Amino acid sequence: MSEVRRVEVAEPAPGQTVAFEVGDQKILLCNVDGELHAVENQCSHARMALTEAKLVGNEIECPVHGARFDARTGIAMCRPARRPLRTFAVRRVDDGLEISLD
Repeated sequence: MSEVRRVEVAEPAPGQTVAFEVGDQKILLCNVDGELHAVENQCSHARMALTEAKLVGNEIECPVHGARFDARTGIAMCRPARRPLRTFAVRRVDDGLEISLD
């Protein structure tokens, strides 16, 4: 059973990201053309935070070694990353957001 948590975080503008934590889980919220996507805030290659990563279109680019990930699916788009990022379902509710921590 998934744990759904309401989060108090400002929604990023299109093309932007915002990092936050829910319990001990570090999450990067990405706005891809108005759609919200949430991935773990840690590169699967170097285990570095993606807080300063660039979001270009639907791709998150790690600021350390340039690995890129699809913000919608978490899939690693290029080396040096090979493993995907963990993703989380996110949805807008009333005046806030809910995230599923499966």
